[in-house]
This record gives sequence, structure tokens and C-alpha cells, in this order.
Amino acid sequence: MASRRRPAGTKTAEPKTSPHADREMYENLCLIREFDDRVSILHKQGKISGGAYSGRGQEAIQVGACRILRDGDMIFPLHRDLGVFLLRGIDPGILVAQLLGRRDGLSGGRDSYLHSGDPIKGVIGATSMLGATLPVATGVALAAKIRHQPNLTIALFGEGASSRGDFHEALNFAGIHKLPILFVCENNFYAYSTPTRLQFPVETVAERAAAYGMHGVRVNGNDLLRVLSVMEDAARRARSGEGPSLIECLTYRIHGHSEHDPARYRESDELIEWEGRDPIELFELHLSKRGFDIPTLREETQKKIREIVDRAIAFGEESPFPDGPEAMQAIFSDPDKVKATAQAIAAAAHPEDADPAGIAGTPDSVPPPDTLEDFRAELPDGTMSWIEEEARRRPRTANTYIEAIRSAMDEEMERDPNVVVLGEDIGILGGAFGATKGLFEKHGPERIIDTPISESLITGAAVGLGIAGMRPIAEMQFADFVSCGFDQIVNTAATLSYRHAGSLGARIVVRCPAGARIHGGLFHSQNVESFFLSTPGLKIVAPATVADAKGLLKSAIRDDDPVIFLEYKYLYRREKGEIPPADFLVPIGSAAVRRAGGDLTIVTYGPALGFCMEAAETLAGEGCEAEVIDLRTLKPLDMDAIRRSLKRTGRLLIVHEDRRFCGLGAEIAARITEEMFDALDAPILRVTTADTHYAFSPPLEDFILPDTPKILEAARRLRRY
Repeated sequence: MASRRRPAGTKTAEPKTSPHADREMYENLCLIREFDDRVSILHKQGKISGGAYSGRGQEAIQVGACRILRDGDMIFPLHRDLGVFLLRGIDPGILVAQLLGRRDGLSGGRDSYLHSGDPIKGVIGATSMLGATLPVATGVALAAKIRHQPNLTIALFGEGASSRGDFHEALNFAGIHKLPILFVCENNFYAYSTPTRLQFPVETVAERAAAYGMHGVRVNGNDLLRVLSVMEDAARRARSGEGPSLIECLTYRIHGHSEHDPARYRESDELIEWEGRDPIELFELHLSKRGFDIPTLREETQKKIREIVDRAIAFGEESPFPDGPEAMQAIFSDPDKVKATAQAIAAAAHPEDADPAGIAGTPDSVPPPDTLEDFRAELPDGTMSWIEEEARRRPRTANTYIEAIRSAMDEEMERDPNVVVLGEDIGILGGAFGATKGLFEKHGPERIIDTPISESLITGAAVGLGIAGMRPIAEMQFADFVSCGFDQIVNTAATLSYRHAGSLGARIVVRCPAGARIHGGLFHSQNVESFFLSTPGLKIVAPATVADAKGLLKSAIRDDDPVIFLEYKYLYRREKGEIPPADFLVPIGSAAVRRAGGDLTIVTYGPALGFCMEAAETLAGEGCEAEVIDLRTLKPLDMDAIRRSLKRTGRLLIVHEDRRFCGLGAEIAARITEEMFDALDAPILRVTTADTHYAFSPPLEDFILPDTPKILEAARRLRRY
């Protein structure tokens, strides 16, 4: 164990520094230490709700990382990296207000500690799912490479996070594409109480770099000059196109995991040993060799810094607490704030070095193959999705649901060079279902980005691309697989605006090929809306027609908040209609009346619409005029459309392919019961998929799914009531 705790790392040349730079770095170290110590005192005084996480002893890593950053670069700190916020120019008073949960904090009191950030200053805070920012940071670096900008991204993480899948997915992708990013591990030897020997079987974190085709180095993280030298070398490599680096900085967490943790799991002699390797004292030795009068320098620096921190604490404590209703603000981003933030980020990102259109090197447009046979001829031997096989058995016709989706992406990519698509097999193959067929040839590999099987990377990198000002479309090969990217969607994307007081939205679209009736079984048939309906900050759309597939997707791409786009495999080539022109948009949050009627209201969406329309035709022949409402958007939900119809009909039938328990129909029924009980002439009924798994065998699948006979049975019951 002792050998793994020695800080000696890769030998590096001492960087050349001036007396001014030396003094500035010393002041940086002392500022971080003083601020951190005062935060600990505030916590002991009960002024900080929740936890406080000291980075005492780890200051050199933060100073070294921030020292190499330029305007337009971005850094992703962790919960111990208060210094990053300070050194990147975030006002210390605002930072104190953030820690105290006050209105003037970065998040306006909506979030705790360092989960927020300032994108204009190039600082994006982490979530508590440690390591989750690594795919996001990778997405920011990808944006810089796509735009041919010389910007650098730094992602800080603890050695504990290197055990997460996000670590491996991010490093793998960054290595493949030689992205300008530094992965900086603050190895303090404990993930809370778990020592490194129980975290990974190898000796170092840095040695994992070779597996991802990147430069790896281990350095004494308490020696600022060594850290700075390694950082400068890695930054030079990244900016010159040589790819990412994994830098392992050996350091030590002097305090416990948090202020309430006495850290009794550590040996006392270990703590004494590392306290003797204090980064400030080590740097003072360097300064003394340079001729500095250390006692005088220390006194002058402490006086200056204490004044700064005193003012910051006074400001934070004087900042008011937010009012209760403010908790309901910033769930979605504020358009004016987002625009201002985007302009500021763009201004800092060296636009003079970028291609004016934002994308350079796009090859000449190549028309897609005209026939399925041409398409098959272009694929590697034996490569063909089962959906294409199904299409082969039927005549190919224009104006299908999937062609509308492809048309929307193509037109938006032509309109806006910031639109990119990333996902598995979307390049030469054209996607498992052919949704991106021909787009790779037309728009090139920098905009149609084939990824490994890495759903967390796909969704997380999409968030990063959005932070950098792009408009990414993340394709899940099947909606079922979105569970692998669930954390990035609900904990990163959905919270981004709330954590940044509405100034930053996760403007991503997650395309999810959803639904049953294709005999895909448990893992290829799921309707996933219930996974996300209760998560604030997400929008969910579910088009049922060709026109809506195009119009809603275009609106989703232009939206500044995360959108889950449910597209239905069953409709891909069955649903046909005229593809609208390029300027056609369907507003998110607006339902459509597909059939007018005054006797019964049927509310539905997605693949169930066709069955509802068939049932309505049959009911009309029986003298019952049913009004069919296609929700189109599930969140935000257009309840007004339902209320208007129900006031006339008094009877409500809800039909959806998602399961019954906790499905959207249950929420609609609850709201109507609460708000319009007197308007009901009969109980609300639901026709849904049964509460079981999506069965594989056709008779089993048919048994559990809603269909026209089941809808008719429920409608007739309502009519008789």
C-alpha cells in the first residue's frame, strides 16, 4: 500500500516562469486554500445546508489546469475544485452565495454547492454522479474539432470515477477521434472510504491511457511546477492535433470526504506524511530558491486574500434567499438568457480561426441511392437490417414516415451548419432502419458521426456539443437502449437549465425508435415515455403522421431544451403521406384534432392513432361521432385541447401503446378527475398495453397490445353508460 501512495511521478522539466508569474501562482494557491478553509467554517457554523467538500491539499492541480486555459477553452471541475471557479474569474461573492443557497448564486438557490457553473467563463459544474461530465466534456472537445477551432477542454475527475463506464466510454471516443481534451485525474487515493487497491487492479490510472490510444502520464499533484509542466505539454499536443491525454495527479485529501466525515478509515501516520507534502509549502521552497522573502510574501498575500474572502462572505450572507415560487422557474431555459450566453461563448471561442460557416471540409453532395437494391449494393457483405428486409418484400413508395424524418434532418443540416447527428451505424450503413441513409455521403463524417456502442457517450457528448453552441441529434438504435444513456438525459441534460438559472439549455434531440408490433421482443419493442414523463426539464414528442414526423423533428432540433423524440418503427414504412415543404414546423406542445365529434372524446398518440381512427369510422356507422385527439406532444401536455373536447362530449377514452400502470393515460385521467369531474357523464376508460413485458411471439404480442377491437369495446361501454 505504501508504494502506491508515493507522489513521485513522471520526471518533467521545470517550466520557465517569471517572478510575476511565480507570485501570481502563489497567490492563487493561497486564495484557494483560504476560501476553502472559510467554507469549512461556514459549514461548521450551520450556514451551508447539505454537504461541503474540502479540496485542501489539492490546490496545485487546480492552479496548473487553469494556468494553461485560454479564452474559449472550457473546464469541467468537480466538487472539490472551488479553485477552478475562482481562477476562471467567477466572482467570489457569487460563489459564496451559491454555497449558501442564496438568490445571487450561480443557480439562484436552485442547486447546491458546485453543480452549477458559468459557461461564459468556460466553467461547467458536475452532477453528483461523479464521472458523468466526462462524456459531456468530450462533446465540447468534439465541437472544437468539428469547427477546426484551437480550443481545449479539461475534464477533472477523481480516481474513483475511473471505475465508471462513462470514464471508459469518454476516453475511448476521445482517443478514436484525437480530440483536444485533457482528462485530469485527481488521485487522492480514496473514493470516500474505498482505497485504490479496491477500486482497480492496475497500479496506476495513467497506464489505462494506452488502451485508448492516448498519451498517459503520472505526476506529483502536490508539486505545482511539475503539474504545470505536464499540463503545458499535454495542452500543446492537444491543440496541435495530437489528441487527448490522461494525466494522473497524485495528491491527498487532507479532510474527509465531506465536512461531516472524520475519515477514521485512514491511518494517522499517512495523514501526517501527506501534510508534510503541502503544495503551498512546496511552492514556497521553489520561491525561496528564486530569491523571494517568504515571510514577507506570506504576510502580504494573506492580507490581500483575506480581504477578498471577507468581502465575498459578506456579499454572500447579505444576498437574500429566493422566494418559494422561484423553485418553479428555469425548469426550461430562458430564450433571452440562452441567446446572450451563446453569443458570449461564441465570442470567446476564437471565431477568427474557425470556418465562417462553422463546418469546414464538407465533401461535395452525393445523391443517395434511388432503390433498395442500390442501397444494398453499397453495404458490406451480409449487412442488412431486418427492417430493410421487410421493406424489400413490399413496393418502395415515397413519402413514408421514415423519409419524413430523414428529410427533416437533411434540411436542418443544410439550414444550420451547427446541426450534427451522432449514433451507432448511422454513417455508411445509413442507420439500422435507414433514417440517415444518404446523409453521410452528403454531409460528411464530421456531421454524421458514427459512434461505438456507447449510449452514455452519445447522449453525454450531445449535451457537450449543445453547450458549445451546436445542435446535436443523438440517435438511439432502439428506444430500449436509451436506458444505457439514462443518467446523461435525466441528471445532466434535464437539469442543465435549472442548474444555470435558465441561461443554458441542453439543446439536444434524442431520437428513439420506439414501440412494438414488429415482433422484437423484450428489448426491441419498448415504449419508453414513462421513463421520462416525471422528469422536469425534458420535452417529449410522439408524432403519428408523416407531416408531424417532419414538422416536430424540425421544431425539436431548433429547441433550446432537451427533447425526447419518439419515432415508431411500426410506422416507418406503413405510414404514408405528403412530406411538407422545408419551412413546415409543428409547434411542440400543441395537440391536433384528427376527427371532430360530439359524442365521445378519444385521446391518443403515436401508433395507436391509426387504430383509433379505424374505431371512430366504425362508431360513426353506429351513430356515435367520436372526436379523436392526437396529442403529438406528451410533455408539455396540451390539456386545453382535451378540456375543450370533453366539455362537449362528456366521455373520455384514452388509448396508448405504453403500459397501463403509471402511463400517460393515468395522469390525464387524474387531472380531468381533479379539474372537470362535473363535466363527466361516464367513468374515464383506458385502452393500453397490458402490464407485462413486450412479448415476442405474435399471438402473445397481439394479446397485450391495444387494437381496434379493444378500442371499440371500450367506446361502446362508454356510450352505453
